[in-house]
Amino acid sequence: MVKRKPKKLQGLNPQSNKIPRRLKDPSFFEDSNFSWRVHNGYIDYSHTRFGWGKVNILDFLKSIVQCLQSYEGYTWREVRQKRHCHPWGTDEIPKDCARRLEERQIDIEELYQIPLGSKPRIIGYKDGRIFYLMWWDKEHEFCPTKAK
Repeated sequence: MVKRKPKKLQGLNPQSNKIPRRLKDPSFFEDSNFSWRVHNGYIDYSHTRFGWGKVNILDFLKSIVQCLQSYEGYTWREVRQKRHCHPWGTDEIPKDCARRLEERQIDIEELYQIPLGSKPRIIGYKDGRIFYLMWWDKEHEFCPTKAK
């Protein structure tokens, strides 16, 4: 029986002439088009107040998807200029939502809200040019506007 030499595992023997990729400055994505995704790593179906499990599939397809698609023609800079489209620091969000992020081991610094009319909001996470859906805020209770 002939003994074979073990194969070299890729990635374990880095070449000395390789140059690490440079991380992109977050402002680079300001001029990129808005894009959105549903990803099981972020979307929360079972949150008691803001979970997507309560959303009717027809409502989702007719109004929510339609609204998100309408943002796809805008750059992130243009989206941010729209009324009620802005980030929330994780220190500004409801305590139960902050706990939920910890439970699900989601380590992020800020969330974004996208409005769907006067009250409904989608709360999500922005990574580069992609907006990942996290929570559905039908009654604008996530971080309501403070009365003046």
